[in-house]
Amino acid sequence: MEILASSENNTRKVQDVFLKHMILQAFPKISRYQAECRLLEKKYGGPFDSIRQNKQRQGMEDFALEDDLLDWEYAQAALRWWQGQLQEFRNAA
Repeated sequence: MEILASSENNTRKVQDVFLKHMILQAFPKISRYQAECRLLEKKYGGPFDSIRQNKQRQGMEDFALEDDLLDWEYAQAALRWWQGQLQEFRNAA
């Protein structure tokens, strides 16, 4: 019984270390994607949805803006994903 209890205790310790590691991994990712979103918002003077709607209304090709919109959309999706992962890691810890 002691061996089983010790094994369960070690498993919990490993899980705790893993969760703490994953939490620490999430912070720089979140920071990176937040910074990218802020940079693009500052560059274009508004939030993603507004800039995308303006682009669609204009109908003109602007390859630099289109590339930035793709990057911006990815950064927003990645930010939401990492924030969700962080919440799951915290709930599991």
